[in-house]
Amino acid sequence: MKGLKKMGLAAIVGFAAASIVTKKLYEKKKDKELDEFLLPEEDETIVIHIESSLEDDMKQIKSSPVLFLFTMDSKEQAMLFQDLLAQKGLSSTIDVNTNGIEVMFNDEINEVNKSDLLKSLLEISHKTNAKYEGYHLK
Repeated sequence: MKGLKKMGLAAIVGFAAASIVTKKLYEKKKDKELDEFLLPEEDETIVIHIESSLEDDMKQIKSSPVLFLFTMDSKEQAMLFQDLLAQKGLSSTIDVNTNGIEVMFNDEINEVNKSDLLKSLLEISHKTNAKYEGYHLK
């Protein structure tokens, strides 16, 4: 009888220990998933995209040189965009991996130049379906 009680007690203790371990593993897995969701890994870059328009950005520019960033759907569109820029006397570079174009503007920043540049960039981007991404001051 004592042996049976000891075996029953051992079974209850074993069952309790197994359920505690299972609960801890479940909680650990749940915490890990929550951490991955709330705390991205250090290597992950967080990008916040703020929509801007070429017209609005042009109003804010006060000095040169300025790099205007555009993207195209294809390499052919990017090359056409660059050719049209060259015809207007604007220098640019193509990123063949992303079909992105950087348009460099080095002239004096005044209302006439800004207006001419805006007109040229809008015309060329409309012809080539280029998407304006923003600008950087050099």
